[in-house]
Amino acid sequence: MVNFVLIAVCIIAGMVFKSTKSIHPDAHKGINTWILYVALPAVSFKYLPKVHWTMEMLFPIVATFLISIFCFFFMMFYSKSKGYSRRSRSTLELTSGYSNTSFIGFPLISAFYGESLLSIAIICDQSMFFALSTLGIIAAVKGGSRSGKVSAKFILKRLEPV
Repeated sequence: MVNFVLIAVCIIAGMVFKSTKSIHPDAHKGINTWILYVALPAVSFKYLPKVHWTMEMLFPIVATFLISIFCFFFMMFYSKSKGYSRRSRSTLELTSGYSNTSFIGFPLISAFYGESLLSIAIICDQSMFFALSTLGIIAAVKGGSRSGKVSAKFILKRLEPV
């Protein structure tokens, strides 16, 4: 119950801060940076050592990749039936086949199922990150290229830091 209250308090606080303009308009950049580079890794390092690795733990990992692959095929057929462009198909695939479960998912899982199962959520989140940073990048590059063909050289060239 505490997590639901915390989520509500954070949402209301954000709305109040935005309406009163009491914080800098770019404050979210600092908050996001802290969450991504400090808070989420800290949660992962807290719960991952407590994971009891069994064959059952493969299901959350495989499920994230199955969702991505299923979404690819579903969007391929759906986009053909609607006459969408390759770019639109790629966008639909990225928005429906990949997720970030940590921001709202961790508090909700903790509230519904308890902190003991948060380690499974972290495994799902890390596998989805891996799927997004491999399959998702391929989908994005395919959707953004004129020819629709993707080579490893092209992807590596697009991934180079600017």
